[in-house]
This record gives sequence, structure tokens and C-alpha cells, in this order.
Amino acid sequence: MSQINQIQEELRQIEGGRFQTLANQYLYRRYSLNNIIELGSQCGTDKTTTGVPDMYSVGENGHYLFAAYTTSKSDIRNKLLNDAKDCLDRSKTGINPQLIDRIILCHTYFRLSPLVLEEVRAIDPRIEIIGPETIASDLDGKYPALAHTVLGVPLGKGSFIAPDRFIERSLNDRFSTDLSKLLMHRDSEFSVIVESIEQNKAVVIQGQSGSGKTKIALDACLSFSKRHHWDLLILDSRYSSHLDDDIELILSESENIILLVDDANGNLSLEHLLGICLENKKLKIVLTCRKMHRSELTAKIGSYLNFREIELEPLTAENIEAILETEYNIKNIALRERVSAIANGNLRLAIMAASPIADGNFEAIQEPYDLLNIYMNSALAGYSSREQRLAENLAIYDCCDLIEGDPCYEELLGLGYDDAEIRDFASRLNDQEIVTILTSADGVLAIRMEEQNLRDFLICRHFAKEGNGSFADFILHTAEMPNAPYLKAAKSMAEVCGSASVYDYLRRECEKAWDEIKNRDARIADQFIVTFNQFLPIQALAFASNRIENADCADVSEEILGMNSTSDGSMPLQISVSLMHSSEYSQTASELFVKCVERGTERAAEYNWACGPDGAFAYDLDRTGFDLENSKLDALAQKYQQSHSRNVAACLIVLTSSYLSSRAQRVCQNGITYTYNTLTFNFTSELAELHAHCFRALSVLVETEFSRQVKSTFRQHFSFYGKEPEAEYAENMYSVLSRIEELFPKYITEDSTIDLLCSLSINQIYETCAQNPPLSLDGFRQSAFDALGLENSESLVEKEPRISAEELPLERLTEALGKLAEDYEISDKEWESGRAIGKVLLEIAKRTPDTASSIIARNIASSPSTIPVPYEALDHLAETIGRKVLRNELGAVIDVSDHPALFDYLDLLAIKNGPDKEELDEILARLDDGRTHLCLEDLEIVEPKHPGYILKYASWLSEHIHNDGVWRFFGNCGDEKRVSALDSYFESNPSPAVNLYFLALEGYPTFDYNLAFLRCLLRLDSSMIDRFLEYVANLDYRQRHDLLRRISSFWTVQDDHAWNLLKAMIDEALSEPLGRLEIAVLFPVHDANALSSDIFWERLEYTIRERIADANSLDRISWALSDCNDETRIRAITLILTLDKDGISINHLDLRRSSMSGSPEKGFIPAKLKEIEAIDSIAAQLPAGVAYLKHREWLSKVKSSIERDIEDEKWRLFHGRQ
Repeated sequence: MSQINQIQEELRQIEGGRFQTLANQYLYRRYSLNNIIELGSQCGTDKTTTGVPDMYSVGENGHYLFAAYTTSKSDIRNKLLNDAKDCLDRSKTGINPQLIDRIILCHTYFRLSPLVLEEVRAIDPRIEIIGPETIASDLDGKYPALAHTVLGVPLGKGSFIAPDRFIERSLNDRFSTDLSKLLMHRDSEFSVIVESIEQNKAVVIQGQSGSGKTKIALDACLSFSKRHHWDLLILDSRYSSHLDDDIELILSESENIILLVDDANGNLSLEHLLGICLENKKLKIVLTCRKMHRSELTAKIGSYLNFREIELEPLTAENIEAILETEYNIKNIALRERVSAIANGNLRLAIMAASPIADGNFEAIQEPYDLLNIYMNSALAGYSSREQRLAENLAIYDCCDLIEGDPCYEELLGLGYDDAEIRDFASRLNDQEIVTILTSADGVLAIRMEEQNLRDFLICRHFAKEGNGSFADFILHTAEMPNAPYLKAAKSMAEVCGSASVYDYLRRECEKAWDEIKNRDARIADQFIVTFNQFLPIQALAFASNRIENADCADVSEEILGMNSTSDGSMPLQISVSLMHSSEYSQTASELFVKCVERGTERAAEYNWACGPDGAFAYDLDRTGFDLENSKLDALAQKYQQSHSRNVAACLIVLTSSYLSSRAQRVCQNGITYTYNTLTFNFTSELAELHAHCFRALSVLVETEFSRQVKSTFRQHFSFYGKEPEAEYAENMYSVLSRIEELFPKYITEDSTIDLLCSLSINQIYETCAQNPPLSLDGFRQSAFDALGLENSESLVEKEPRISAEELPLERLTEALGKLAEDYEISDKEWESGRAIGKVLLEIAKRTPDTASSIIARNIASSPSTIPVPYEALDHLAETIGRKVLRNELGAVIDVSDHPALFDYLDLLAIKNGPDKEELDEILARLDDGRTHLCLEDLEIVEPKHPGYILKYASWLSEHIHNDGVWRFFGNCGDEKRVSALDSYFESNPSPAVNLYFLALEGYPTFDYNLAFLRCLLRLDSSMIDRFLEYVANLDYRQRHDLLRRISSFWTVQDDHAWNLLKAMIDEALSEPLGRLEIAVLFPVHDANALSSDIFWERLEYTIRERIADANSLDRISWALSDCNDETRIRAITLILTLDKDGISINHLDLRRSSMSGSPEKGFIPAKLKEIEAIDSIAAQLPAGVAYLKHREWLSKVKSSIERDIEDEKWRLFHGRQ
């Protein structure tokens, strides 16, 4: 029975009280109510009581929503009528009916007559009636958790569980702690987490093992759920073969669900889950993970969702001791103190260990492992030593396939275990939910360790404590395996059982393994030494140094400065950055880092990682100073002064940018365990000193090729919006500036508006802090002040000084022009300076029209770059002195070829005012320069008085043009007037327009984005199809496919010329050997309107019938349609098979989607299940009869193949998609 059928059956049988409970929660969710008052229910029960209405809610406007419920089966008409009238009866409700916005009547009577519906609704337009069919549909699609909670309907196939079941399971789990206990000593963290859930779609809670992540996450989710009446679901951390199905079934359309994913790092369908969360706006997700897995998890989450990350700090020993006393009744003070101290913040360890030894000897407890050992020995008492040894091997490999060649299985066989014994023990562990087992389609049994706490203990016991195996040998044995198991095992030992003895053991074993690992493949050696560099610092530094020495040197400075992406893929950089934090090896690591930078042996993105926010800051965020950061700055600055290395300069610029942002993004904890976080430092005197140190370091680059960039950094750092800086900002900046006043002459050196603005900003910062301005402005000429004031007048930001062009005398206006032209070269000032230039030139034109043209000409000719065309000034001068005089005066000074846009505008002025023959001839003559000047729309003004000029201009242009701006001649293809003009002026001779069209495509392939110009030219020129096919054949792959995709729109264009072009291209793709690669883009596979149109299906049937005897062509057509929506795909394949009665296409058609049959974010298994549904639909729609039996047999074989793929996918998921 489907889930919706189960819900309908429950509604059919539901009694009144339970229905009221359901309806109250249902309406709360459906209408997003802020409150509900239940008059018809007895508090805390499923019993009803008299009340009118049964429920009401008060909105923010003070108006009411009333609801009445009934489970009546006999006289539903009268019951609904009476409920409606009662809700409107002031004597029964005490409420003025005018204050009621909505009246909702919920009932459980199936197949309500529309006559009854209309009769009740006729009483008042505010009445809404919701029946069981609608309720069932919403519960199935939007509120499945509510259906589970109230009606007992199963939650999908078991991958999600309700909170009460989750808590109950913790009580019965021997290897985890009781989640029903009170949350203690976490008030501040609890508030932060609840607030984060309120404000964010996703929240990640990470921390060390045993810190209480699951408990605080569960309680925070329950608090949010209760406050907002959202449903809380918990994703079972154990493997489920139905997880992908349940994600689609329960989450894809659900509303108001908060999902808790505990130990999210082990979730095998996380991408699918995140993909659904991204699409479903009414879904929140809270994830927990151990600190050591945080980086991989957050990287994955960040590619889908914005999220808030919270690190849960370990509890203090005092807090743990208090919890042991109050919650677990441990009275022995000495025991509490010893356990709490050794647990090192791991509450789970303390709880597990304290109870079993409450009355025993605890003097032998020396380290965290001892605590875990006490509890685990008790929990494992029911297993023989042989069984425990078997479990240890399962734990260290995490997954075991009982098949020849599997490393875990081979080791177990070598230890004397036989297949039957392993299977029997795995079955017992599976029953106890310690492992999960799965049998493949080939009958291979796989075992997956699920109990994480037990796994941690068994790994540490196996290697570090009882010596049942050599970790060095395990490293060598597994180093080349995907997701090398030794890495996870080492992290478990270090984080959960970390102690001096465990670290010493790991160090010794790593030393043994390194002698062989370093000679293996570079990827394997790099992975090992990067992971264990803090255990093997000397070896790591030597290995990295040798790599740098043997690598080729390169100048990668431009790539470093021009790249935003980062990568931590460099072994030498990772090691040097890591070991710079070691007091013993910091100096050596720093020298290695600088050497690596200078030689440029790594990729630019890797230097950006090392010098960016990821690697720039020290790992210890609790320190008060920035000693390491300052030493890095000194090292790079000194090296640049010695070597003048461009790589060093680039990295110094990136490093200072990171420090000036005051944001660190990476933190490393003990040994091999890492966590990542983003931290913005509070502004302190130490941070001010670091910022000052940055500018001291950058000062070595001031008089170099990097001068412009470092000066820009200085100016931007001390800039602010508005007329005055805010007080706090000013205080912070003053604390930096006061430390580097001796550097001001280095950074402020020019008589320019940008240096003037910087000086004004610094002085304002000082004045805001009640300090004397440090900078004199006497070195700036008046023109700099005037230019800055003119620009500020155009700026959208309130800045001073502000001056309008009308206020200045002519001499100051002309002097300011030079400064404005300089600023126009600066990208940040281009807009303001360009507008100011236009205003100044207009003012000059108004004041001195006789000399203005020469002033404009001199400024344009002498400008270091092409300043904007002063349109308003030219318009004014054309009217006052005449356009011909203006053109002659400008032409006498300015080279036409250097400033074509200026003379294009002069040509346009002539056209608008009626050109004479001489001017028209000059316009044609200018085409000799090979540029595009005027467009068809401009030339239309000339055509009435000079017929044929457009055709003449286009012919001349097509013969001389050699730049990529030809497309401007045509204008916007979305403007019907432009298309109509093309049709009108080139009907007699389309050749010039056709030539220009192909020239335009070469310069700007997508200018005719809707292909309107192409359709027009196809009608004008019969040779257009052949020429277009020739053009398409010479395109590169990307351009060709983009064009073919746009041409696919011709399927539904009611234009035979366009269809003939499309058909010619389809015929070519069907016959060419490589046509399969492009046939798909010739079909409108993503255009739902096209795929539902009659003309598309008529033309498709025509195409199929033409090729019905060609299996290869039918295959390509099916391939082209394989990525359409399922409805279209089913219809198309059914059409091909129906027309192909002889079965020529059998074994040739593409029945399945071409795009991977799913994706991580959409889920692979759900996509494959849809494929099966599609095949079943095709088989059902085929004509009956013996002729189609072979078709159906083939479809059945394909279906079986997909079912096998599903089993294989479950197998891959089980193994972590290795």
C-alpha cells in the first residue's frame, strides 16, 4: 500500500479527538500561524470538549482565523452548515464576525458532493472547506513527519526516525550515552545554536569526540521545533539501502521540517541530501561531526549551501565532575576528580568509565584510553577474545567484503578465521546494530562498521595498547588504497585516545613506515608526510626541501596576483606552513617557505592558499600577539630586498592583504587532527601593530613595478564612505596610522586627486580622534582640488569637497581637465571622472564657443587614453558654430583614426541635420579604415532623401571592414523594426547584408541571439542555407554547439525556410560519423513549450518516418531525446517503436537518460527508478499484438539491466563510493 493510501485509510478510521489534534497541527503548518487556541480539545489528551470554534488563531492585525472539525459520516451536509453558522454566530463565539478573516471547516468525509460544498460556501465567502483527500495529499507530500507522529504512518522506508525513537535507541545502545538526560553547563552555547538555526538554513556543530554535540544539537532542534511547530526528523547514521529513496520521498516537497544529521561525515548520500535542501526553501538542516572530519564536511556543504559553523568547546573538568555527581550519582569525590581530569573534556568517556568503577580501584587510570577500556571491557564481556580480535580487524578497515583480494578478508583468513565464522559473527553484530551487512547481486557479503565509539576503542587497543598488529605495517599495506584506511585510524587514535603514550606510539610507527613510504609514488608519500609532519618534523622538512631543490623554477607572480582560487595541494607549502607553528622548527620552516616562494616551484593557487586567509595566520587563535605573522612579513620583505624576486613580492602583497582583512580561516589542533573555522579578529593594539607592520613590509615595494598596487592598498585601507569616518573606525585606523607616520611620504608622493583624497581621509581620521592633522596639503595644486571636487559632485557617495563646473573660472576648468583625464585611466574613478569631463567641456562650450572646439581638441589629443566623447558639448557647439566648422577645427588637431568614436558622432550629427552629398561621400570614405562606424538605424534617416545609400554603404562596408564590430551595423535582433529594415532595404540585393552577417558572426557569434536576422536572410537569399552550413562546419566545438542549440528553436517556428535549414542540419548530423555528438543540441530538449506543441510532434514523426529503415538514425534520434523530460522521452520512444513495427531499432535505441542517470545532488537510485517507470510506461503504450512482442521482450531486458545497476549503486554507496 502506498503512503498516501495508508494516510487516507487512517483518516477514514480516525476518531474525533485524534482528528482535532491532527487538524490543529496541520492548519498551524499550512497557514504558518503564529498561535493557536484549542477550544474543542482537552489539554494534553486526544479527547474533545464543547467549544465554538474548535480552534482559533489571532493574527498580527487582531483579526481571527476560526476552524471547526468533524468526523461525521452520516449527515455531513448539516454538520458543515451548522459549523459554519456557529462560527459566524456572535452569541456563541463572542466575536464580531467582521473581525474574522477566515473560517476553515475540516472533515473526514470522502467524496463530498460539490452541491454540498457550494451550499456551505454560499453562506460566506470567507469559508474554506478542507476534506480528507486534500489533507492526505498534504501529509504525504509536505508534512510526512506529522502523518507519522499522529497517524503512525511509517516514515518512508526507515532512513529517518522521530526524536523519541532516537532518544530511546540511545538508552539501549551500550556504546553511546543517554540522550534523555538534562543538558547541563551549555546555556550560552545552546542559545547560540538555537539562534543560528533561526537565522540560517544550515548549521554545522563540530567538536572533539565526546563533547556533547549530539545532545546539544538534538535539544536545540527540539526547542526550534516546539517554538515554530516545525517537524523534527533525524537521519539515521547507520547505512540504509533506501536512503536515496527516502530523501526524495520525505524531503523533496516537505514543508517546515528541521533535519538533524548526526555524524554527518559518515553519511553516504550527503550530496543528494544537500541538493534537496538547496531546492526546498522550507527545510532546515543541522549537522554534527567530529572535529577531525570537519574540513571535508564543510567543503562539501559549502558547495551547496550557506551555513553557520559552531565549534563546541570541551567541557571543563569542573563541569564534568558536576555532571557525574548530579546526573549519574557518582558520590566518590576522588573518582570524579580523577576521571574528569583524565577525560580531557570528553564527557562521554567520563560517563562511560565512572559508573562501572564507582566502587572499585581507579588508581590505575592514567590516560583517556584507560577510561574507555574500563567501559568497553564491560560492554564487550559477552564476546570471546577471538570474536573481539575479529571485531578489531573489522574496525581498522571499516569495511570488509568476503571475497578474494579484499585486504580485511585476506587478513582474517590469515589469522585462521573461516568464511562461515566471519558470516556468523557479522550476522550477530548486525542484529546488535554494531555493523551493517549487505549482499551484492553476485552474492558477496559486505560488512560495514557502524558503531563509531567502539571502532575508536578497538583501533587503539589493536595497535597502540595490545600490539595485535603493527601500525607501520598497516600504513604500508593500505597506503595505496582509496581513502587510505590508515589515515582514519590514526585520526581516531589521536583524537579519542590521544595521550603522550599514544602519540609516542604513532611517532615510532610513522618513523618505521617513512623509510619505505618516501620511495613510493609521490602522491602517496606526500599524503603521508603532510599528515604526519608534526610527528616527523625533521624528515618532513628534509623531504620538502629536496622537492623544492629538484623542481624547476618559474616566475608565477602575475598568476598569484591575478588568481582568486586557492589550493592546498602543495606538499612543501603545507609542511612549511604547518611547522612554522612549532617553536623548535619555526625558523627552519620559515626559511623553507621563503625559498619555496622565491623559486616559484608550486602553482599560483597553492601560494594563494599559503599566503591567503587559509594559511596566513597562526593556528593558535587564543594567543594575544601576532609574532608568527610579523616574522613572516619580515622574512618576505628581507628576501625581496636581497633578491628582488617577483614571486616574493607577489606573495608579500597577498599575505598583507590577508592580514589587513583580519580574517583567519584555518586552525590546526594537536598532531594530525585539523579543524577549520573562520574568525574575524577584534581590533586590538596587537592587531593595529600587525597592520602597521604590513605597511612597513610593503614599503620595500613602493619604488618598484608593484608601486601602484601597494599604494592603492594603502589608500583603500584608510578610506571610508561619507563625509566623516565613524568614531570607532577612526580610532582603529588612527592606532595604525600613528605607528607609520614616517612612511606617509613613501605612500603619498604625487600631485593627484587620489593622493589628495587619501591625505584628506587621513587628516579627517586624526581630527575625528581629536588629533592634529599630520599631512600638509600645500604640495597639491589647485587643479587637483578642483578635479576632486568636480568628481565628488558626480559621485553617489557624499564626499567633500564638491564643486560644480559652473562655479569655476575658465582657467581653473581647463587646468582641472588634465587631472580628470589622468583619473579616467583609473578604473575605480572612471565613472565619476568621465561624467565630470563631460560637464566641464559643456561649460567651456557654453562660455567660449569660439575657442571651445580647440580646447576640446587639445585635451583629447593630449590625453594619455581615449577620454569619453563629450556629446553634450559637441551638440552645443554644432548649434552655435556649425557642425562643419566644428568638424574642421577638431579634424585639424585630432587624428581621425585615433578617435573614431568622436568622428562617428560628428557623422551622426550631420545625418540627423540633413547631410549634403559631400558629407555622405566623406562618411563612405571613412569606411576605408576598416572600422564599423554607423548602424542601419542611423542610416535610415538618410534613405528617404538619398535612396539606395544604405545598400551602397553596406556594400562598401562589406568590402573594407576588418574589425569585430560589424554586428553593430545590424542593431538589436530583438527589435522588430531592425529586422523589418533589413527585409526592406536588401530585398533587391541581399548579398551585402549576407556578407556583413557572416562577418558579424565571426566577430560576435551570438549577436543574433534569437536568430531573427538569420530567418530574414533565409527568406531573402536561397543560397543562405549552403553558406550557413559551411560557416557552421568551421566553428570550434563550443561555438558550434551553442549555435546548434539556438537553431533548435526552429522546430516550432512557422517558417518553412527556417525549418528547411534545421532539417538540413539534422540530416547532416544523422549521416555524419561524428553526428551523434551534436544531434542532441538540434532538439529543444529543455523547452517544455516546444516539446508540448503539435508542430514539433508532426515534424518529429515526419523525420522518423523518413529514417524508419535506418537503425543508426533512429538510435541518434533517441539519443537526442534522451535528456528530455520523462513525458516527452516516453512519448518519443513509444512513437519510434510504434512506427518501427519490424523492430529494426531494437537493441539500438537509447532508452535511458544520457546524463549519467542521476547525479550526487539528485540521487542516482531515484533517477534509475524513474528510468524503470519510463520503460514500464513505454511498454504499456505500445500497440497490442504479436508484432510488438519482441519490442516488449527487449524492454524487459533493459529493465532488468537497470535493476542490476541499482543493486550495484547500493553496493558502491555501502562502500563510501570508492
